[in-house]
Amino acid sequence: MNHFMIGEQIQKFRKEAGLTQKELGEALGISSSAVSQWETGGTPDISLLPALADRLGVSIDALFGREEVTRENMDEALPVYLASLPESKRLEESCRLMCKVMYSFLMIPSAIRIF
Repeated sequence: MNHFMIGEQIQKFRKEAGLTQKELGEALGISSSAVSQWETGGTPDISLLPALADRLGVSIDALFGREEVTRENMDEALPVYLASLPESKRLEESCRLMCKVMYSFLMIPSAIRIF
């Protein structure tokens, strides 16, 4: 887990929400110094993630730098996803995904699908 990424995301979303560290801390029942620590490499307690995401108006995935995959960002998301896998699994997963795309495109009945 990249702690610095989480902090960058928290800071980015906090600023986009127009909140100070103090305001975010108060909303979560923690100190502004705790928020500052998160933004400089610390990590929030896991129990705070739902409230933190809700207050910032984002998903928990967004706090970890993961975006929802849409048509618009698929070209970027797929290589990132494949790169996150162990090298030995990348080809297998690429083939599996390609088969799913082909099956959905061809609308092959699910009874004869192998994946």
